[in-house]
Amino acid sequence: MRYKHFQILLLLFLQIGFSQNKINLFSEINYSSIPSVSLDDYKSVQERDKKFQNPNIALGIGISGGGSRAQFFSMGVLLGLEEIQENDSQRNFLNEIDYFSTVSGGCFSAGYYLTILKNKLFQDNCSFNEFYFSKADAYKDYVDKSANILSLLNNSRNEKGDKISMTQRIDADILQYDALHPDNTNKFGTQMLLSDFFVPKNSKSVPALPMFVANGTAFNNGERIPFMPHIIRGLNLNSSLAPNKAPIALNENQINNGYDFPLTYAITASSAFPGVLPKVKFGVKNQDKILCIVDGGASDNMGYKTLVELLHNDTKVSDKNKKALFIDCLGQGKKTPYITDAKIRLISLFETASLYTVQTRYMTFDKDVESTFERYKIPVSNYQIIGFTTIRDYLVKMQKDYPYEDLVFELKNTNDEASSWVKLFGSFKQELTMKFGEDSFKKDKDGEIIVATLNKEKFKDLAARQVLLLYEYASHVETKLRITPDEREVLLLSGRFAAYLKTNELKELLVERK
Repeated sequence: MRYKHFQILLLLFLQIGFSQNKINLFSEINYSSIPSVSLDDYKSVQERDKKFQNPNIALGIGISGGGSRAQFFSMGVLLGLEEIQENDSQRNFLNEIDYFSTVSGGCFSAGYYLTILKNKLFQDNCSFNEFYFSKADAYKDYVDKSANILSLLNNSRNEKGDKISMTQRIDADILQYDALHPDNTNKFGTQMLLSDFFVPKNSKSVPALPMFVANGTAFNNGERIPFMPHIIRGLNLNSSLAPNKAPIALNENQINNGYDFPLTYAITASSAFPGVLPKVKFGVKNQDKILCIVDGGASDNMGYKTLVELLHNDTKVSDKNKKALFIDCLGQGKKTPYITDAKIRLISLFETASLYTVQTRYMTFDKDVESTFERYKIPVSNYQIIGFTTIRDYLVKMQKDYPYEDLVFELKNTNDEASSWVKLFGSFKQELTMKFGEDSFKKDKDGEIIVATLNKEKFKDLAARQVLLLYEYASHVETKLRITPDEREVLLLSGRFAAYLKTNELKELLVERK
C-alpha cells in the first residue's frame, strides 16, 4: 500500500514538474535581440565642415576602460594627437576623428573633449591644448568621488546611490552642465545629448561633431550595448530608475526617441564597474521588467567591436580608407604573479574576481581585432595601438647609462607606498626643470610649472632615466576614480609622449589611398 501511495505521489510530482518547467527557447521566438550598430538612420559624419576633416577617410578611435588611469592617459593621448599635423595641411589628427567608441574611464576623456569642442573651441577658435591647460581650474575634468572595491561589502548602500548621483556628477564635472546650480557661470547652459552626435537623416541640421558611442554591458547576459539613438528606441527604454535618476524628471518621449537621451546616462552606465559604482537601470515600455547595465569592459574593454562596426557601416568611404586608433590604458599594475602561501583575504578575492574577466580580454586583443578587420574586409594595416607598452618599447631600445642604472636600483629598493611615488615625482619634476628650463613648460595660476605641458620639441631629449620613471609611475597608477594631482600630471605627460612616439605611424593613417 505504501509503495502504491509512493507511486501516485511520484506521478503527481512529475506532472507538476513537467507542467512548470516549460522549454525556454534561445531563439527569435523568446529573445528580444539588442539592435545592431547601424548608421542607416543618421546623416553621415563626412558631411561635417571640410576644414576639420577629410571626407574620403573614415577615422575612428577606441579608448579602453581603466578608471582615472584610462581617463588621463587617454586625455594625454588626445592632446598629443592634436599636436600631430597632417602632411602639407593645417588639419591635425584629433580633428580628423569621425568616430569615438569608448568604455568606462575612456568615456570621461572623450566626453570632456567633445563637450569643450561643442561649446568653446568652435566659438573661441583656440586649440584643445590651449584651452585644457589654461582653463583647467574653471572647467575641471575629474569626478571628486571616492569609489573602491570595499563598497562591494556594503552593496545595499551602494545600490541606493548617493545624494548626488553619478549621472549628476558626470554632467557637472565632465560634461560641464550643472542642473543643480543653473547660475554657475563656469558651466554651460545646455546638457549634452545623443542628438549632439547623431543627426536624423530627415533633419535640416548638418553634423558638427564626430559620432560618440559609449559602450555598456547587459547585467543579466553580458551582451554589449552601444548607446545610439536607434538602439535605445529598439530596447523600448522609457524611464530611468534609482539610483541614477536625472536631476530633472524625464518624460517618456525624452528617453524613448533616443536622440534626447542624456549623454551622462550612457557614460554612467559604461563606467558602472560591478561592486564599485551602482548599476544603471532603465524601465522598459509596457513591461514590468527593467534593463540593468554595468561597465562596458565586461563585454569589450577596448570598444573595438563597436568601432569597427561603425567604420564598416560608413558607406561614404571605401574600405581601404577606413582607419582606426586604439588607446590601450591597461596599466602594468602593482602586483607580481607571486603571492604568499597564506589564506587569501576576502577583499583580495573580490578584487581579483572583478578584474580578471576584463583583463584577460587583453590577452587576445591583437588577434581579435585583426580577425574583425579581415571579416569586414578592412586592411589590417589600417590600425595602430597606443598604450603604456608604446613607452616601454621605446625605452627598451634606448641607450642606458649610469644615472639610468642608479634609478633602477632606487626603484627596486623603494616601497610602493603613495609617499614614495610623491617623492619620486618631486625629483622627476626638478630634474626636468633643470634640464629643459622653466620656459619649456606652462605654469598654473600659482606660478608652478605644469609637468604635463613639457614642450613637444623636448621629447626627443628625454634621457632613459626620465623615460623609465615616466613609464613606471604612469603604469603603476591603479584603476580607481579619485586621483592625485601628481598621478594626473604623469598620466597626461605619458599620453602626450606616447602619441609623439607614434607620430610617423599616425601620419600614415591620414594618407588617403587612391
